[in-house]
Amino acid sequence: MRRFDSLLQSMAAAIFVAISLAFTPAIQAQQSLTPSAVSVEAETATDSGMAAMQAAARDGKYLFMYFWKQDDQQTQAMQNVLQSTVGKMSDTAEVVSLQITDPENSVTVSHFDVSRAPMPLVLAIAPNGAITGGLPVKFDEQQLRASIVSRGAADCLKSLQEQKLVLLNVKHESDANAFAGVRDFVQDERFAKASQIVSIDPGDKSEHAFLQSLKVDPASGKGVTVVLTPPGQPVATFAEDVTKEQIVEKLTSMTSSCCPDGQCAPGSQCSPDGTCCPGGSCAPVKK
Repeated sequence: MRRFDSLLQSMAAAIFVAISLAFTPAIQAQQSLTPSAVSVEAETATDSGMAAMQAAARDGKYLFMYFWKQDDQQTQAMQNVLQSTVGKMSDTAEVVSLQITDPENSVTVSHFDVSRAPMPLVLAIAPNGAITGGLPVKFDEQQLRASIVSRGAADCLKSLQEQKLVLLNVKHESDANAFAGVRDFVQDERFAKASQIVSIDPGDKSEHAFLQSLKVDPASGKGVTVVLTPPGQPVATFAEDVTKEQIVEKLTSMTSSCCPDGQCAPGSQCSPDGTCCPGGSCAPVKK
């Protein structure tokens, strides 16, 4: 859980993005990066960064993008840490080094909007294009390794970074009748373009930390659906037999309150009359 917490917070700081929606620390800062998950198939490889992303995706590997501005002592020290770490996991990840002031890297720098970010900066990109880590200025091997997340976490992050609602189905074996209501929901024309199903087998040990961060017991034999909203707040958990109507009812009830489930967004609070007060400064309630 702490692994996801620190990862998310560092990513938010790295790109100077403030998204004021509540989210479980397990994925919040990862999704808080404004540059959406990269569709590597759709990008034209016009510079070395985009070309490296496409190559890593084809090989099923992560890509660590190392952005830097000046070739100073800090830049060299962190590059050594990065190269040393990736050298131990060459079957999992690759590295590309990008000087942000080099015009030949302008496409990648613009895409990730890192021109004003603190340097040096590492972004971790999953094979599916999701941004799974962001480490500015100083980092170590443990932090780099923590940027490699499970397939299920990466799939959720990609959809969340595309501003989609994620319905995470968790079950060992799904039959034709399992999660029928979830499928009905995403097939509804009202929600089809803005929602995505992600499926995880809780028997996969690599998913356990992610599931536990969402308060899902991997050892439970019951199928559940966790609903995640951008930037990543797990807003509801349903049994596998949930209906579309129940999902809609729950989401509708939450949007009618500024404090869904009694939790306010970071930096906000609810006044006694139920209105939202960004920044925590509420005007006096009218009598």
